[in-house]
Amino acid sequence: MGYYLKPLTYNSQVAGYLIRYYPDDWTVLDAASSEVLGSFSDDKIRVKNTNTPDLRAPVKLVQAAFDRRAILARQQL
Repeated sequence: MGYYLKPLTYNSQVAGYLIRYYPDDWTVLDAASSEVLGSFSDDKIRVKNTNTPDLRAPVKLVQAAFDRRAILARQQL
């Protein structure tokens, strides 16, 4: 078994995590709510011919969740 935990930052703070509990899929979690933002299979996330995940898609999911929270917080003022 193997585990992978990568903090994903946005605006210089941890906004989410890329997690993998091998052999399951890669999962993107929101740091504030622990909501699952998405999941990826190996063939969708790994850089070709490597074991390294490409972080661009997971970071976009985390950024969108962070921005939604910020917009809602501003609307409640």
